[in-house]
Amino acid sequence: MKRFLVGLVVAATAAVGFGGVSTLADMQANWQLSSGSAQVGSGLAGFDFSVPDKARILYNSKDPALIGNQLGSTMTATFTVSGVSNTAAFTYSGEGTTSNPCGTPATVRLAFESIPPGTQFAFTNYWWADAPTASYVLANGTVTISAVVDPVLGQWSDWNGQPSAANAAAFDAAASDMTLVGLSFGGGCFFENGVGTTDGSGTFTLTSFSS
Repeated sequence: MKRFLVGLVVAATAAVGFGGVSTLADMQANWQLSSGSAQVGSGLAGFDFSVPDKARILYNSKDPALIGNQLGSTMTATFTVSGVSNTAAFTYSGEGTTSNPCGTPATVRLAFESIPPGTQFAFTNYWWADAPTASYVLANGTVTISAVVDPVLGQWSDWNGQPSAANAAAFDAAASDMTLVGLSFGGGCFFENGVGTTDGSGTFTLTSFSS
């Protein structure tokens, strides 16, 4: 299963690293949304779902506590999905088309990238969590997801859908020099192709993220 590639654009436009994080406002400023501006509220970051399927990745490329060498850590996110109307359904880009036939529902999962300056493109620059504990089929509720950043103890796959256990050296190299971490939204055959709701209702709020 190939993953939808938006990471190259994200990494090219993301600012990298600045001092320590000391306040909620600092932490909120570190989070960005690939398809627009992340909202500032009571949590770290958030956004409203929309029509069409615009939400692709909510990411952090600035907080030194989350990027860099995270090999062997446990990546964890807690978030709330709220306000999705009773008549709405979650959708994803390409749903119902021959180009995206897999049928997996709209889902959020943990992800990271490793694209230091001068890095050549490789499938193994991009990793998405595959463990059942590391993803959530989108619906109203408050959820915590987590994954061990390890090629064997954790379950991850690269941009080309290859498992981390079969690419341990490449995974270790990427996890030892993360340049971006976050939450990826997708459905069908892809992990980052974008999700939304049929009527534009609903809000996503990230309340904590650690690694």
